[in-house]
Amino acid sequence: MPARWFKFVSLLLVLLMACGPLSILPTVAPTASPSPTAPLPAGTPAPSPTPAAGFNVRVHPDGPLYVGDLVSFEVLAPDGFDPANRVVVLESNGQMLGEQAFRPFGIGGRNQATFSWVWETTGLEAGPHDLTFRLRPDEFSWVETFTLHPAADVPFPEPNARWESLASDCCLLYYITGTDAHRDIEILAEMADSEAERVETRFRAQFPERIPLTFLPRVLGHGGFASDGLYISYLDENYAGNATRQVIHHEMVHWLDFRLGGDLRPSILVEGLAVYLSNGHFKEEPILPRAAALLELGWYIPVRQLTDAFYTSQHEIGYLQAAALVAYLVETYGWERFNTFYRDIHPAPDGRQSTALEMALQKHFDLNLDSLEAAFLDFLRVQIVNDSHRADLRLTVAFYDIVRHYQQRHDPSAHFLTAWLPDIPAMRQRGIVADLLRRPREAVNLRIERLLIEADQALRAGNYEQAEARLREGMTWLEE
Repeated sequence: MPARWFKFVSLLLVLLMACGPLSILPTVAPTASPSPTAPLPAGTPAPSPTPAAGFNVRVHPDGPLYVGDLVSFEVLAPDGFDPANRVVVLESNGQMLGEQAFRPFGIGGRNQATFSWVWETTGLEAGPHDLTFRLRPDEFSWVETFTLHPAADVPFPEPNARWESLASDCCLLYYITGTDAHRDIEILAEMADSEAERVETRFRAQFPERIPLTFLPRVLGHGGFASDGLYISYLDENYAGNATRQVIHHEMVHWLDFRLGGDLRPSILVEGLAVYLSNGHFKEEPILPRAAALLELGWYIPVRQLTDAFYTSQHEIGYLQAAALVAYLVETYGWERFNTFYRDIHPAPDGRQSTALEMALQKHFDLNLDSLEAAFLDFLRVQIVNDSHRADLRLTVAFYDIVRHYQQRHDPSAHFLTAWLPDIPAMRQRGIVADLLRRPREAVNLRIERLLIEADQALRAGNYEQAEARLREGMTWLEE
């Protein structure tokens, strides 16, 4: 594996293999998520790039392709590549399938050319097919070979799977037939209505319309996204944590928050508010004692730094600290003053969110970031922290670091910074289901996902030694 991944894995293994109870608990801050433009880690399930090109092509749906698939491609640029005025042309048998420029992709802004649903394989023969990728104006090209399997071999539930919907009081719920969400859709509808009521109560505002809520039959990111609708991973084999109710609540906060407006809502406050109003991140949890434990562990991130690099900071630490900061502001100044301040943040001349945040703090509370941080730290230092807070926090951070490490190596379409989350309304309109139904299913995927599921169950039950053991075993598999 590349040196930087070896260093990352080695650090986690040291933490996992240390002696004594709860030996997974690290004494140094976890690493942030890898840069989305870094070289792909070994084990990425995608066709090998042409060495001279340095590009890498990922194909969707994940896993085997079948005759009848409508196929998408991501062409990932190598390090140091200048995308200006360059495009990729995709051809099959001399026929152009599409032309795409390199653009930032996903939350992480990875540099790539994205071809969505460009290769229609209906009517083609099963077997290998060569596609040509041309880089213009360089006039450089390379060929990738993709194998189509017989249409009769498409796995369940695809042959008869289709999109359906159900209207509840709060939402219009979308799901694919034959999935776990289809089986539980009535329960999910009641859950969504209940969480919508709770969000309205805590937010002191109402949803203006029904929320489009789509249940995804595979893990993407940490299990939830909010954009043109809400997208929630729902499957029995959810290796990113079985917290459907919590994720629905979190994403509903984002949905209503956006509709209440604001010229600039800094990421630290957007995500902090969602965790604060959900009483926790991946589960309900005591936010303030856990945030205070960050100080003991040396994991606290300075507010200015976290504000300007929120999504590339260590995920669980950033979200928890952001929620505690919102809690401090609300408890100190009251909800109405906080909400007025939050809706009155505007872009700064230097483009930094920290500068914009500081300008609003000065206007509404006569504070700069340094004085806010000093008061916030004093607030955290008086919180009472016990051993369960420390243990649960440390294991939670380790769990999700391993989840993301697993995704980078063995399920890259799921990694939150660059998740393959195509236009879902268009998928429904066109009847496309394969992009969401298929996922990597090799032996290593099944084994590590099972260990992560067992670790999550043990962690939620407070069985920290068992959670540690499962995470240690998962890391062993990841190193192989």
